[in-house]
Amino acid sequence: MRRPWGGLTWPSHSHVQRNLRALARGEVPLTHDGLSQLTPWRSVAYLRDLLMQSGVLPPADRQLLLFQRWLAEKLPAIDDPGRRRLLELLATWHIQRRLHTLADRCPLTSKQIHQARNEIHLATAFLAHLAERGRTLADCTQADVDDWYAGGYTAQRLTHAFLRWAMRSNHMPTVTVPHRSTSNPTPLVQQQRLTLLRQVVDRDDIPLQDRVAAALVLLYTQSLTRIARLTIDDVLREDGEVQIRLGDPPSPVPEPFAGMLLGYPGQRPNTMTATNPGARWLFPGRRAGQPMTSDTLEIRLRDLGFPTQRERTSAIRHLVLQAPAPVVARMLSYHDDTTAQLAAEAAGTWRHYAPGDHTR
Repeated sequence: MRRPWGGLTWPSHSHVQRNLRALARGEVPLTHDGLSQLTPWRSVAYLRDLLMQSGVLPPADRQLLLFQRWLAEKLPAIDDPGRRRLLELLATWHIQRRLHTLADRCPLTSKQIHQARNEIHLATAFLAHLAERGRTLADCTQADVDDWYAGGYTAQRLTHAFLRWAMRSNHMPTVTVPHRSTSNPTPLVQQQRLTLLRQVVDRDDIPLQDRVAAALVLLYTQSLTRIARLTIDDVLREDGEVQIRLGDPPSPVPEPFAGMLLGYPGQRPNTMTATNPGARWLFPGRRAGQPMTSDTLEIRLRDLGFPTQRERTSAIRHLVLQAPAPVVARMLSYHDDTTAQLAAEAAGTWRHYAPGDHTR
C-alpha cells in the first residue's frame, strides 16, 4: 500500500475484529452465505470485495447479494401471512429473476437495486391500501387502483410492475394500469453546452476526474453507468490520434480534451490503498475491484453545476444532426432505434441514410 495507515486503521475497529475473528476460528463459514450472517452490512460488503479481489471467494454480483440480504430482513417483518406470501412470490419470480438476467449481462448498478427495493416497498403499501378499503388483491377493483394512483402518479409509478405481475399470475382481476408520459427534460441549447465544455477545459479548481466525466457526457452523450465501467484500456492512441472505445469503431477525441484524457490515468483517485492499487478502471472506487458508482459520479457533477441528463439529451440531438443515426449508434454503443427516434424528433436530414458496408 502506498499509504499503509488506512490498512492499519481498518482492522482496529471492534466490528471488523469481531468479523475477522469469527471467520478465522471457523465460527462463520468463509463463503458468501457465511458473510451474509455478519454485521454491519457496509463493513461486510467491504470485506466481501476484498476477499473476492484476492481470490479467497469466487466472484459474485455484490449488488445482488446486498439486495438478497435486504430482502431476507424485509419479508419476515411483514405480519400478515397472505401479504408476505404474495411479496415472496413477487420477489422470487419477477424481481430476482429480472436481476439475475441483468447480472448475467453486466454487473448490477445501485440504481437497479434501488428500483427493486422501491417495487417491494410500493407493493407492500398497495396491499395495505387495499386492506384499509376492506379488500384483498383477489377482489381488487378498478376504483381501488384509480384511488391509489390519484394520490400521486409519479411517486406510485413503480407499482406498475407489481400490478402487471399480479394480473399475469392470476392473483388479481384484470384492471387498467394508468399511464402518463414522462418526457425527457428540456435539453440544453447549444450555447449552454459549449459554455459547460469551456468550464471543463478551463477550470483548474474542478478535480480532473470530474472534468473528464463531464466531458464524456457533454461530448459523447454517455450515461454515468457506462462511464463508470470504462477502463484505461479504453483510451487508445493510434497514429498520433487519441480515441476512446465506446462502441465500434472507437470515437476520436478532440483537443484539448485529448490532452486531459491522456494525463488523467496517472491522477486517478482511490489508488493509494490496498483495495485498488492495480485497478484498470478509469474511475476506481473505494471498494476492492469496484469502479466508482454512477451515483457518486452523479452527485459530484450535480454539485459542480453539471446537469447530466439535460447534457446527454442536448449532446445526442446535436450529434444525430451532424451524422447518420446508425453511425452515431455504433460509435457510442446506442441502439439504432434510439438514435433514429432522436433524429426524427430533431428533424435530422440523415433519415434516408442506408447503414452497412458501402464498399461493395
